[in-house]
Amino acid sequence: MCRRLSGHRAALAALLIIACGGSPAWSQEPEASEFTLEDLEQVKAIEEAAATEEPAAIEDGELVKTATDEGIDLTMQDRIKAVARKTFVKTGRFELLPSMMVTVNDAFFRSIAGAGRVSWHINEAFALEIGGAYIPPFLIQKLEPVDLLREQLALINADNKVFALADIGLTFSPLYGKVAVLGDGIIQFDGFLSAGVGATFDNGADLVHPTMNIGAGARVFLTRWLVVRGDLRDYVYPQEKAGISTLQNVLFVGVGLGFYFPLDFEYQFEAARVNKNG
Repeated sequence: MCRRLSGHRAALAALLIIACGGSPAWSQEPEASEFTLEDLEQVKAIEEAAATEEPAAIEDGELVKTATDEGIDLTMQDRIKAVARKTFVKTGRFELLPSMMVTVNDAFFRSIAGAGRVSWHINEAFALEIGGAYIPPFLIQKLEPVDLLREQLALINADNKVFALADIGLTFSPLYGKVAVLGDGIIQFDGFLSAGVGATFDNGADLVHPTMNIGAGARVFLTRWLVVRGDLRDYVYPQEKAGISTLQNVLFVGVGLGFYFPLDFEYQFEAARVNKNG
């Protein structure tokens, strides 16, 4: 038996015409092929069932179509927009980051440093970090302007080459996003800002200089425990030479692999399930 009747009165008229052979002979005795009172009651029952039929519901996890959603024939799946949860959780985990850094703003020396950082993620947004870097002497490259200025203006001293850095600070990650790659894979990433205090070490008369640093960076999540991380950090410190105090800044760009411990994680909250019983 049909559960939905479209154009009830037209269907009823059609049934009457077909049953009566095109003649509205209600006064004749009913024959086997004529429309009887029982048939009329059956049609009426169909009409009432169609008029009182409730909108579709979720039964056994399957979506049933309904035509009562503002006159548009949509399923619940069409109406509800799915938001995928994050595939990487940082809260309560440690990040161990070995990396390489290179100076980009020094016009006289190009320095390459081996660096490392350890972070503890308080939550998804904030992390405490301790970091340091060492610049071996053979990875300090003298650039062409140095000899020129030494000879002509005697402005460049061989001392005061930075060979180590250390800092402690905080990172803030306000940005999380996803990028589709060739329509097949999805790369997930976050962006962060950083700030901290520490010390810069050079081979001048004053070995240690108090330092502050600010920076920004990004992580690309590869697995549940491995990320590629890039940092841009500016170390600012005071320096005194020949009785003249100056404020120096060394800008480093770094890239490395971040290892997260524990290696796996569990979501604290699961998505709410639809309860058809309310």
